[in-house]
Formats: sequence, structure tokens, C-alpha cells
Amino acid sequence: MGNRDTLGAIMLKRCLAFATLSAVCLAAGFSGEAAPVSADSADASLDLSKEIDSAIEKVWIRDEIKPAPRSTDEEFVRRVYLDVVGLPPTREEAREFLDDERLDKRRLLIDTLLEDPRYGRHLADLWTPILRERGNDFGELSDGATDVLAVWLSEQFNADAGFDETITALVTAEGAISANPAAAYYGLMGLPARAPNMGGLTTKHFSGIQIQCAECHDHPYEEAWTQESFVGMASFFTGIEVKADFYIQPVDPRVETGPVPPRALIEAYAKSPDLPPEALNRINDLLTYDAPRLIGDRPVKTRDTKLWRKLFASWLTSDKNETARRYLANRFWSFLFGIGLLNPVDDFNALNEASHPELLAKLGNWFAARGYSVKQYYRAILNSRVYQLGGKGGKGGESWHFNRAIVRQLTPEQFFGALFSLRDGDSMLKPFARTTMNVYEQLRRFKTFQDVQKKENPDGDYQAVYDEALLQTYEGWIEKMGTEWKLQRGLASRYAALASDDERMRSDRFVLSIDQALSVLNGDVTRRLSDSRNGSLVYAIMRDFKTTDQRIEGLYLAILARHPTLTETRRALEFIAELAKDKTPEQVALEDLFYALVSTTEFATNH
Repeated sequence: MGNRDTLGAIMLKRCLAFATLSAVCLAAGFSGEAAPVSADSADASLDLSKEIDSAIEKVWIRDEIKPAPRSTDEEFVRRVYLDVVGLPPTREEAREFLDDERLDKRRLLIDTLLEDPRYGRHLADLWTPILRERGNDFGELSDGATDVLAVWLSEQFNADAGFDETITALVTAEGAISANPAAAYYGLMGLPARAPNMGGLTTKHFSGIQIQCAECHDHPYEEAWTQESFVGMASFFTGIEVKADFYIQPVDPRVETGPVPPRALIEAYAKSPDLPPEALNRINDLLTYDAPRLIGDRPVKTRDTKLWRKLFASWLTSDKNETARRYLANRFWSFLFGIGLLNPVDDFNALNEASHPELLAKLGNWFAARGYSVKQYYRAILNSRVYQLGGKGGKGGESWHFNRAIVRQLTPEQFFGALFSLRDGDSMLKPFARTTMNVYEQLRRFKTFQDVQKKENPDGDYQAVYDEALLQTYEGWIEKMGTEWKLQRGLASRYAALASDDERMRSDRFVLSIDQALSVLNGDVTRRLSDSRNGSLVYAIMRDFKTTDQRIEGLYLAILARHPTLTETRRALEFIAELAKDKTPEQVALEDLFYALVSTTEFATNH
């Protein structure tokens, strides 16, 4: 960072100078040409936008709530970029949008972002912690499976495959993960696979019904959620086995569904002496979960276990399943607003009321009627007045009134993506890529090392057996991520693991701990990015702009996606001038400004 005689004094000056940095990011996208959108889908989405606004406004009027003004372009751009592609706009993208004078530039930006490949990646980053709760540690095997699943999910979202099709593919998945990444869903539930785990989690993940609490006792206030009904739901997953040959590398878990043996045969086998605990658990599951039955429905007649999950998937996406439709609409709504119309978003029960029940029902029906097209649904929400409100102003209201934008903490993936977007070129990615190698990259290194050893000593004892074709298949899946997304996910995983509260970590969100804060403020990522060497943002700013005030503006646009206020510009100029008295080069002062800006709440939130 350069030589400083009084580092403590300088850091104190920096903190004082930027203690009042504005917490509002007011900026909006760029004017690139969007991919064509069919008139029918666009009109349908915009019609729903109006219905959303009308429904929310009725509650404002009822509760005498005044909404915040419409967000400024600066506030809008950072939020919509983070919500749709998971990254803030670059300084070029922010500047281009802010200079765009077209009246419909927000709509055009939304269409452009929905066709950006990062859209699918961001949704995959949001769904993988739901399907594999943060804090669930099943080892490197599940880490690799999670990455493969993320790539597959990103392709589903980018192709705008109906989310009902995605659910069906996950629930009915068969075969090896290398050939069918959807099968990773069951591999992420832990080994051995158990019907009650799979039944409870799948019901929660895709219908918002937390029936797993009825595994041990009848639900206290849901009459239909009895132990018997839990047995019926979990029984759809009996017969599933997740198998893996750990003697072959890479391990390629596979999902297989076998027939359920006759009950008499199972009971006879249970009497065998010296059965290991795993076998006893399997026997108990086969004896307990052997009668598939949907909640409030008749028992399934067929004994073909291969049909059971298909029937379950059909129920999840059935026209009659209003709860699942509302849950899915609520889940995607929560991605864009930070909270759902019903909260917790995945706990639909008789006592948990939605803030806007009629709107939630309408959204669920609309989403299903449009083939569960997430892009169409997002387009409707993003173009609504409600989504585009500012974060300040208005009168009264709780968060569930949606009368102002809710400030949200960035996810680990968003945060590290935002950090690494503050660079000039890709030279800085290489050192970090080496420290965040996934399991398949590590296996490739081990295999290469073993191959060399075999040439030097052919008679040696080499226990590891590598399947080259299989390794290439997995490497092919991971290669689709690209260096930046792989790095972003790897660092996010390490960052999330620093949380000190293990119990709270077992969720799709993460906890900001002291260790996490220190890793950002003092970590290698921030240190490298905040210097002025070739490849850094400060280096690019010094190269591209000639005057100090232009350089200050460039940093603000790059880091916060907005122009600095007059007060901020004045303080920054005073700060740089003060350091110049000690003969501190301007680029070193800009390093401090960089560090100050990325240390703000404004940078760490969507504001």
C-alpha cells in the first residue's frame, strides 16, 4: 500500500472522512440491446405488474401508509443488477445507464439482464443453499456435487425451462451424477439416504409444507399433519439408494430405485444375528415407510417404487396443489424483496397468514399458468412500481407493507462477486483460483502426480484408482462455470464456514460473524484488490482519468454504482490533499479511498 509514517493517524483520518458516506445507491443499468421478448409474454408480464401495484396500494390506503418516492436511476441500477445477475454494474455499465435519456431504459435494462448468462448462475447460487443448507458438511464429495448441480440449475434457468420441469427432474432423478446432475439433489441429503429425510426435505423445498415435524408426533395445530400422514409422504421415497464406489476416483454417486421386498422377508431378515446398525436402520425404514399416501388422499395402490416418486412430483406440480404454487411464487418474490408475502417463506400452515393473501394466490396461479416461467415472473415484478420504489421517504409502514425498498445484506456469493468485479482484467484471479480448487481440480493434481510416480517406479503400490474418462466428464461440468464463478463460489464457501453460530448456519442464509468481518477487512482479497498495482481498479482509475475529481468519481461509480455527492467529493479531495502534505502519492490515497468505500454498509448491502 506504500510507505506511511503515521499509518494509525491516516486510517483515523480516513474513517472520519468517510464515516458519513451515503447509504443510498442510486443508479440504474446500461442501454445495451436486450434479446427480443415475445409481445404476448411482455404484455402478460406488464399486466401482472399493474395487478401487483394495485394489490399493494390497496393495503397502503387501508393502513394509511404513504409509499416512498420512485427510486432514482442510481439507486435502481445497483439493486436490479444484484437481484438479477448477482453482481453490481461495472463503472462503464453504470455510467452508460445514467447517461441514457430514453424513457423506457429501465424496462430495456430488465430485459437485457434477464438474458445475461449470469442470471441463471445467480439463481443457482440462491437455490443451492436451499437444497443443501449452509453448514451441512458431507465432505468434498458433496461440495463437488453441489457445484455440478449449480451448473445444471443455471442452464435450466437461462433456458427458462419451466420450474415445474426442474422440480420434476430433481424429484425423479435416477442414475449417476456425472450423467444426470439432478441426481445430486439426493446426494446432498447425506449418506445413507433415508426415506424420512428425503420426504420431509423435498416436501419443504418444493411445496413449503414443513411436515417433517410430524415425524415424531402429530402436528400441534394442523389436523392433517399426523405421524401417519408423514409416513405416507416419506414412503414415496422408499426404495431409493444413493450408491458410490469410493475405490474409484472421482467418486460418482448414483441414485437407484429398487423394489421393496415382501414384508415377511424383511421381518425374517431383521431377526438375523449381529446385523450392523446401518442394516437395522434400513430394515426399520422399509417396515415403517411402505405405504405411500399424499396428505388427505387415499393410499397409492401400485407397489412399483419407480412410479412412487413420479406420483409425488406430479402432486407437487398439480393444478390442484395451490399451496405449492403459492410457495414457489412466494420464494421467488422473496429473492427480489428480501421477504415474502408470507414468512417464513417455506412454512405454509393454517396459522401463518400472508400479508397480501389475494395477491399471493393470484401470483401463484399466474406463475403456474405461464408454465412456471421464472423470467416472465421476474419481468412482471421488476417492472412494477413496488419493486422500483426508493429506500427512503414515505410514511409509516412495516417491511411487509412494501412501501419502500428493503435494504438487504449481500449473500456471500454476491459479496465476493462484487469484490472481484473491482479489478482491471483477470490477472488477479489466478492466485485465488489456486487457493479455492474444487475437488476435481485437486484430483487432477493427485492423478498427475501419481502418473509421474508410476513412470519412475512402475512396481510401486498405488492404491488410488482413477477413471480418466469420468474425471474429464466432471471437469467438463465444472469448466462451464468459468474461472470467475468458480472462484466466487469457492471463496463464498470458505467465508460462510467462518460463521461462529453453527446452529444458525444450517439454513439457506448466513450469519455475519466477527471472523467473517475480519476476513473481509484484513483478508488477502481486500488487500490485493485495494492496492495500485497493474490489474487493480486504482491502477485503471489512475490510467483512465487525468484529474483527481474524475478519479474520485470513477471509484464511486465502480464501487457503489453512483456519482459521489458534492460533500463526498469535497471530503475526498481534502483527504487526498492532506496526505499529499506528507508526500503521499495520489494513488496511495486512492487506495485508502477504495478501502474506505468497500468497508461501508452501502457496499455490503443492496440498499
